[in-house]
Amino acid sequence: MSNANVHIAAGAIAGIGVIGALFGEVPDLIEPATNPHHRQFFHSAFVFGGLLYGAKSLYEWKPSNESQRILRALGLAALAGYASHLLLDSRTPMSLPILGKL
Repeated sequence: MSNANVHIAAGAIAGIGVIGALFGEVPDLIEPATNPHHRQFFHSAFVFGGLLYGAKSLYEWKPSNESQRILRALGLAALAGYASHLLLDSRTPMSLPILGKL
């Protein structure tokens, strides 16, 4: 592997990490934790299921070029970041609502 490829791979890994971390914050940007009962629709089990379905569909997609492969990796990172936030919230005493309010 050439030095150029190593730098691209390192940059891609860093980008994927940044996207995952940023999207892990999205639920609290949409529904800020301004009170103990902030978890509604975007913090719900329904949204978590949708994220899992989207991740499965994106994972099964067969990109035909490098741009699509990058887009797929970034999309998976974004979905994983958001889903990990909900998974961690589900482990608290308040857990997640099934559907929540819009």
